[in-house]
Order: sequence, then structure tokens, then C-alpha cells
Amino acid sequence: MHSNMLGASKLALLALFAMQFSTISLAHPALEQRAAPIVMGLAKTFGAIAATTLTSTGATVITGDCGTCPGTAITGFGPGMGVCTGSNNAGNTAACNAEAACLTAYNNAAALVPTHTLATDLAGQTLVPGVYKFTTLNAILSATLSLDGTSNPKGQFIFQIQTTFGTSATTSKVVLIGGAQACNVYFIVGSSATIGAGDLLCPQWGHHVD
Repeated sequence: MHSNMLGASKLALLALFAMQFSTISLAHPALEQRAAPIVMGLAKTFGAIAATTLTSTGATVITGDCGTCPGTAITGFGPGMGVCTGSNNAGNTAACNAEAACLTAYNNAAALVPTHTLATDLAGQTLVPGVYKFTTLNAILSATLSLDGTSNPKGQFIFQIQTTFGTSATTSKVVLIGGAQACNVYFIVGSSATIGAGDLLCPQWGHHVD
């Protein structure tokens, strides 16, 4: 099993949502690009972009470019490790432009007024489109989260997380049902996100990484 964080122009994952990460740590996820309602601009070719460090701790597969800015640390990618199908951009102009575009998208999404409030763990829930905040500063996903687009297949699912977001190894899944689209799913994370080994964030799910 694998994780699919859909980012940059492809979501909005994990995407990009627009997530503003200072550090991204991934264990066996596959990040995939998708076109997002939130305009990603110069970040549209990136599967993952981080402010300081982009790290793979397993067989990560990122579809698209990878980058960091202003930081320059991209680790855990290479033969027998993680794979970035596009170019690696460590602190260069392309990465800095992408980071700036992600930050704009992040700020726009973070400024939206929440329509629902959730507990810390997203597991076991079936949610409709909306802007979600949490009763705690952090959020986790320990099992399956279903996103249901029956009421509005073009509706956005935006999760505003003040600090960290993490999934549990092998058990975490995000599944889209009822016509929900991965390009309309955004996780807005304040500090860092860690995706556990073996998690499945399907092409029935989306997520943008910044």
C-alpha cells in the first residue's frame, strides 16, 4: 500500500491544499499532482515544496518537481530510496517562486471562515464539502476518512490545522465518494506533516504540499 499526497496543481494533498510546511517528512507515500481550485501559479509543476527540509524516510514516490526554499535540504531520495519524477530544486529560483505561490494559496485558504468543527482524529468520519477547523491545535488520521461529494461534486474540503498533521502507519486512508474530487481537497497545516509508512491516500483523495 502507499500514500497519495496530491499537491501543487493537482490538488491542493496532501493539496495543495495549500499546506505551508516548514518541514515535510514522508514514509512510503506517493505524491501525485492534480489541478486545484486554489490557484497554485508557479507551483503547479511541483509535487512537493517545503520551506526548509523535504525528507523521505522510505520508498516515497513524488510525481512532479521537488523543492525547498529558502532551505536547501532535500534528503532520502535516490537509488533504493525515495523518487522524485521531476527535477530537484534546492533553494533555487524555481523553488522560491513555487514556495511564494504556495504561501499565497495557503494564506487564502487559511483565511476562510470555518463551517464545521472536528475533534483531533479524522478517522471513521464521512464528511461533506466545507471548511473544517479542529478543537485541538493538531490533527491526526488513524484510520479511514471518507469525503462525500454527493451534495456538491465540485465542493471543496478544506482542513485548517494550526500545528501538526500526522497519519498512522499502514492504517490511514482518505477515500473520495459521491463524486468528490481530489483537486478540491486541501489540508492547511501550520507547521509540519508526517505521513506514515504504508498509508493509502488514494487517487480518491487529495492534498497539497508547500
